[in-house]
Amino acid sequence: MNKYENLHRKFQNREQILGTNIMLIASGPMIEVINEDYLDYVLFDMEHGIFNNENLIPLMQTCRLCGLPAFVRVPDHTNFHIARCLDFGANGIMLPRTETVAQVKAAVESMRFPPIGHKGKGGYCQVRAGETLADFNKNRYLLVQIESPVGIEALPEMLDLYGNEIAAIVIGPYDLSFTMGMPAEFDRPEFQAAVKKIFDICLSKGKSVGIFCDNTAQAKKYREMGANFMWMCTDDQIVKAGLRSIIAPLAKT
Repeated sequence: MNKYENLHRKFQNREQILGTNIMLIASGPMIEVINEDYLDYVLFDMEHGIFNNENLIPLMQTCRLCGLPAFVRVPDHTNFHIARCLDFGANGIMLPRTETVAQVKAAVESMRFPPIGHKGKGGYCQVRAGETLADFNKNRYLLVQIESPVGIEALPEMLDLYGNEIAAIVIGPYDLSFTMGMPAEFDRPEFQAAVKKIFDICLSKGKSVGIFCDNTAQAKKYREMGANFMWMCTDDQIVKAGLRSIIAPLAKT
């Protein structure tokens, strides 16, 4: 079973899904280096990272040649960004700052071919070898990012209306803490209660749910709370951690 098939099964069964966030390293060879068996996906960040239409294309091609599922966090909810990323070969879209059912509806329509949506049939890399258009509609994943109290309140309706089209709900902890008036104060009871509320809503509806984690301790904590979509670290964090664990100790001897 390849990684695409594994990923589909894991979403369906709410099994652990493990991946990382690429923000600064636009390197095809690096994708090959990090494509370990335990890595289910990589996410390229167009919202906060360096990626654009031009430098994303070769990375999508490398991921496809490596058999590594690739998601893209788009800058906003427009059809242009969502459909283009799928044209380039993305296996899914992360939708930031989602607060309304209308935003989810627009994303679904941009991602799906008719009759579900209105995505155009184009793009050199959008369909994998052997895929039908029905396969495409089933195997391109929408990750809805909740980052505010407004989004939390709208979440049940999003899942009631579009749960079949949403692969997972993913919390953006930094922006959620900012919109709650407690920037990066993740241990505050109010913040933890908000995270638990999101998890509980998703678990009650049998939906995969996750959160960005800076480290293994955070990931283990949130996994115990019910998260199964693990979105771990950024490429710059991983490079820094490697330097600190391998090179920095020599500077102290």
